[in-house]
Amino acid sequence: MIRLEKSEALQRKIRQDDVAELAIPTSTLVCEAMQAGRVDEALNFLQYSCAENQAMHDIMVVFVDDVLAHLARFGEGEVLKLMRQRYYDRVKSWLSVTPGVEETLQVLAEYFRSHFSNFTVVEEPDRYIMSLNPCGSGGRLRRSRHVATTKEAYPWSWGKSGVSYYCTHCCVFFEIIPTELRGYPLAINLIAERPEEPCVQLYYKKPELIPEEYFTRIGMTKTIK
Repeated sequence: MIRLEKSEALQRKIRQDDVAELAIPTSTLVCEAMQAGRVDEALNFLQYSCAENQAMHDIMVVFVDDVLAHLARFGEGEVLKLMRQRYYDRVKSWLSVTPGVEETLQVLAEYFRSHFSNFTVVEEPDRYIMSLNPCGSGGRLRRSRHVATTKEAYPWSWGKSGVSYYCTHCCVFFEIIPTELRGYPLAINLIAERPEEPCVQLYYKKPELIPEEYFTRIGMTKTIK
């Protein structure tokens, strides 16, 4: 069965009688090996499957980053327009089915696991803290290449310039749109100043505990006291 390690990919030749087997999904090979009791083989296929999926995932993240950089050439406000079009209805639906902070935390933890993120979650008396080192989308993107960034400071870039266009979707999705719809964010994002640093998300247990500064930086006013 042909499943090449990266270090071998340019060195081995595909044998003619193995070509048909290339179409078998790696997940199928995992299941077959498990059912046959070949544990080590199943683990190897499982690790390979994760590598396959992450590689494709990262390629798509880079593609989105390139598209946003191109769009920004027509005016940085075009990035915000796209984000709003993309996320408004999704956030509205999200709030209708996952209204609580614990539910939101659980769903977003699943979301970040699917991004192949490296993260931890700790609980404090007033909030949950998720530290992503890195986040599997924008965080790993910033560590892997030079990314295009905002030229000016905007509410949708947390009041900062030099923010990755890709990462601004976290501001729009998690903070701006939810605050418009219900008065407070899904989560607070503390984006790392340098790519090698972790990004942090804060999930306050009660909206009245969210500091005013997290509303001000996105151009909004805290209304829940």
